[in-house]
Amino acid sequence: MGTMNRPFFLLCIALLALAAAVSAVPVTGPIVITAPGTYELGADIRDAGENAAIEIRASNVVLEGGGHAIIGDSARELPGILVQGGTGAPADRVELRNLSLRGWQYGVHAIDVSGLVLDRVTARENGDHGLYLFSVTNSTVRNCTSVANHGSGVVLSDVSQDNVVDSTVASENDHNGLMLIASTRNRLLGNTVRGNGAYGIDGYLARDNVIADNLFINANNTHIEEFDRNTWSLTASGGPNIAGGPRRGGNLWGQPDGKGFSEVTPDANGDGFCDTPYTIGTGNVDELPLKGTGTGPTATTAPGFGGAGAFAALAILPLLRLRRR
Repeated sequence: MGTMNRPFFLLCIALLALAAAVSAVPVTGPIVITAPGTYELGADIRDAGENAAIEIRASNVVLEGGGHAIIGDSARELPGILVQGGTGAPADRVELRNLSLRGWQYGVHAIDVSGLVLDRVTARENGDHGLYLFSVTNSTVRNCTSVANHGSGVVLSDVSQDNVVDSTVASENDHNGLMLIASTRNRLLGNTVRGNGAYGIDGYLARDNVIADNLFINANNTHIEEFDRNTWSLTASGGPNIAGGPRRGGNLWGQPDGKGFSEVTPDANGDGFCDTPYTIGTGNVDELPLKGTGTGPTATTAPGFGGAGAFAALAILPLLRLRRR
């Protein structure tokens, strides 16, 4: 690029960014969004409309949270954000990012949506599930946090398929960390799931899902039904993995007492994998369970092994609540 053209190019980029910022619709209270566009939270919200604090009934919507919180008072059983398709058609391409939700029935409840993106969304201390995706397809949950909810952390339910949940924390929920109900072909990768009251991951009529490179440290890590068939490891590839080890493959299976499969099974050759597969149930085997502990990766001389997975062990929850679907 010539010297004379560079300032003009930079000016154009700046003008485009300014135009995008100006075009964002400010949101400072409960709203029903019925038109495409970019919306931006300008303040915390502590109130709700008829169905939610923010209800989205349109496609091609971006809601930028700017780090703000949407806080409920638990007096009304409403979701903080409700994303819902219109009559006869799902909502498509809705993105929620950089916001938190607390004190609602569900933090985010998405129904009949395609192309949903949840990015840096935190759901904490809600009356039921943190992030509840119902009949959602081709969507992504990434870099989110769903903790201390009275239901489950992240739920994919009722023919939710072809979704990705990655790099997300689902911990210390009263029921499950992750839950799959009648959902297929989803990919759950690189998540931290620990200290949940019922199961780390609970499956019911869940088939053909890929669940790999996750860290599970729960008193009960898994529940699957008799006919569930899922893939629990990928072909070994370069790391580091979720436990800080040298290669990615399966999951880390820990226990709050330090006696989980990944913690007690040897890794004689130091490749970061346990020497034997981990059988979860019929047709459900983690072929490459990761070697590690709840307090960090097991030492090895293999190249590339780092200390990225320093995870603190959690005490066993005194009472395990029954699984709720």
